[in-house]
Amino acid sequence: MYSNIKAAVVGSINMDIILNMERVPEVGENVLGTDYGYANGGKGANQATALAKLGANVKMIGKVADDDNGHKLIEGLKKNKIDASAVAISGSQTGLAAIILDGEGKNRIVVYEGANAEINPDEAVASINDDLNLLMVQFETNEDVVIASVNHAIKKGITTVIDCGPAKNFSLEKMQGATIVSPNESETFALTGIEPNDDESILKASKILMERSKAKYIVLKLGSRGCAVFDGETIKYFAPYKSNVVDTTAAGDCFTAALALEYVKSGDIFKAADMGNRAGSIAVSRMGAENSMPGVDELLKF
Repeated sequence: MYSNIKAAVVGSINMDIILNMERVPEVGENVLGTDYGYANGGKGANQATALAKLGANVKMIGKVADDDNGHKLIEGLKKNKIDASAVAISGSQTGLAAIILDGEGKNRIVVYEGANAEINPDEAVASINDDLNLLMVQFETNEDVVIASVNHAIKKGITTVIDCGPAKNFSLEKMQGATIVSPNESETFALTGIEPNDDESILKASKILMERSKAKYIVLKLGSRGCAVFDGETIKYFAPYKSNVVDTTAAGDCFTAALALEYVKSGDIFKAADMGNRAGSIAVSRMGAENSMPGVDELLKF
């Protein structure tokens, strides 16, 4: 379905430590956890994995350190049939994310950037080949890398998707004309100062994002409310698919990957938004990041 799409992801590669507990402790309080574990993660690597599991040919562009976590993460990428030749192994410390997961499946995440903040912009741009159909980026790397990569891809006519996580007031004005800009609720607030909690605020925030980025489409990820697509004139809502929420950790990454691939394939942003909702709903029903990502058959049957 997406096997003829060549994609690259410029972004973060982290080792995740997942801490499960019934509830998050208050300040000064000790709470007994239920269990913990390690998993390959990072928004960039998660998106690359989601793209690969959906059948795309994927190159990961990033950096890790020459340490145990770095080598494990490289092997994890290769295991998922991701081209890791553009991942530098020269960082000061491999990125780490501590994911606190409560009994309702809601997460709180602390990210230590490490090598992700040390990616060289020129090296990243040099790895974005002319034959690519899709470039995806997020904000877990240094701003200069994201801006240089996006602008290079736009000039080459490559479909460019900006996932606006984690939440920060990023310089969207320095990346004019991306194909899709897609923040979630907290990221929308960080970029616009508006909480997207009703039709009026969603439209207002979408207009600000469109004005700042000059993107072709703004796609707001609205959690349990699904998503909203703004094309500069009208806004359309897509309800989520019903799912038993277990862990929301990689839902946004799965959503954005499926959204991007379907848009490249069909050119239909509304069909792409529906496909993104399918992927996100599958992801939240499973524990972990990599393990939660669906394949094409699951996506179509869901």
